[in-house]
Amino acid sequence: MPPRAKVTREQIVDGALSVVRKRGAGALTAKALSEELSCSTQPVFWQFESMEELKKEVYAAALAVFGVYLRRQDAARSAYLAIGMNYIRFATEERELFRLLFMSDFGQTDVVAARVEMEYILGVIGESGAVSDENAQTVYRDMWLFSHGIAAMMATGTANFTEAEAEKMLSDVYRGLVQNLEGKIKQNRRSER
Repeated sequence: MPPRAKVTREQIVDGALSVVRKRGAGALTAKALSEELSCSTQPVFWQFESMEELKKEVYAAALAVFGVYLRRQDAARSAYLAIGMNYIRFATEERELFRLLFMSDFGQTDVVAARVEMEYILGVIGESGAVSDENAQTVYRDMWLFSHGIAAMMATGTANFTEAEAEKMLSDVYRGLVQNLEGKIKQNRRSER
């Protein structure tokens, strides 16, 4: 019978997230993790067949942290604007997790094709009533790409916007996008008559 593991799988994933938060995804090695957990590398490989398997779980755990950020309620903002602001806040407060998820090939995932949190966001868009069902996915995609640009610049330190500036940019682009898309629907309906 193999020895009972004293370091659990969950502790290893939590330790790996800690390493990534402190030093970035590139620093996640069995040695760095064993130092973080104050143990040898053996428990890591008792719990995981390879570092690749561990990285998949770390990616999933980082996505879970992101999901919690995204869903934070903000009484001062609409639910949809809160999502955009939470995305930017995640990039500034959890820079290394943001980079891991959205600026690296760590998870070997096309994040646009993966439609991260799409179901939740589309639900919020639908509840707002400002966007027709036929335009909701376009708004999701285009606003996600715009928000990502701001967030990526904030995460890398290539730009620094105040919360008020970021909120204004998101609001202006959202209103313009919705007005343009909904205007096209009305125009198409008039021309069909």
